[in-house]
Amino acid sequence: MFKNLLFSIFFFSGIIFISIVFLPALFFPQKIVLIGGRIMGHWTSFCLKFFLSTEIFIKGKENIIKNKKFFIASSHQSMF
Repeated sequence: MFKNLLFSIFFFSGIIFISIVFLPALFFPQKIVLIGGRIMGHWTSFCLKFFLSTEIFIKGKENIIKNKKFFIASSHQSMF
């Protein structure tokens, strides 16, 4: 219970901070916006690993086609 509360406080305060910092990035090139998204993903991974001891496995990463656009859909709710 305490770990969940600690996770929620740090996770959501970090997400709010990152969102506010990168809000002006919407007027800049797409690469800057993507940097904000990447930072948000790293923050999520850090909080999950540090506070909740969650292991994250990514299977099939080698099958992603480089330099092509695609859409990833999952059949479950995910923060990633």
